[in-house]
Amino acid sequence: MTRRLLVLLGTLGVMLASAGVAGQAEIELTDFQGALSAIPVAAEARVLAALDRALRQEGFPASDVQRLFERLLTVPAAAADKEAVILTLVAGLEEGIPVDGLLNKAFEGLARGVSLRSLDQLLRQRLRILIEVRDLLYAKGIFRASAGASTSLGTSALPAARFDAMLSQLGDAVGDYLESGGSPHDGHRIYQNVEARLTMLRGSVLAPADVDLVLQRITPEDLTRVVLAALN
Repeated sequence: MTRRLLVLLGTLGVMLASAGVAGQAEIELTDFQGALSAIPVAAEARVLAALDRALRQEGFPASDVQRLFERLLTVPAAAADKEAVILTLVAGLEEGIPVDGLLNKAFEGLARGVSLRSLDQLLRQRLRILIEVRDLLYAKGIFRASAGASTSLGTSALPAARFDAMLSQLGDAVGDYLESGGSPHDGHRIYQNVEARLTMLRGSVLAPADVDLVLQRITPEDLTRVVLAALN
């Protein structure tokens, strides 16, 4: 009976593993080509190269990227404007930046009927903020751990998923502050907005130790420099 149960559990494990692999392989590189050709995108080779690398990474929101490409097909705008939005997203992938926040802003802008040129300007500003925030984290000794490296809560080398979640939330906090009309010179106000967001997400989206680590190491002056660099 015990042996039979072990066999059944082993079979179930294989089935689940196979299902997991199949789920990850649902979207392939060829699934993006139709929309890119239909737009059409002049830099299709660059886009596909970035997507090919991204598809191999855990957590890449492939279905959302595909949905954005298909949504852009329906927008009455010049192909060059559509391509500009796509290339901003691609620039984020090439930088190793998590693009979830960029995708959310893109869908939000499209839902509000924002012109693609204005949307791309917004996305490029968000991307610059994310890059500056990432560099700030690096400067403060907070890194994305390499694959397979041993990590623990509270260490400076965070697992990739945790690092990306923190980076995304920091970028959104700073970006939302600026878009609401906040002064880029008011570092204390920026810090308050960052602190409020991270504290709200502490224990749910973000690991508590990661929140404590970041809030202990960054300063209002750091955030002022981040914002001014992103705006230049």
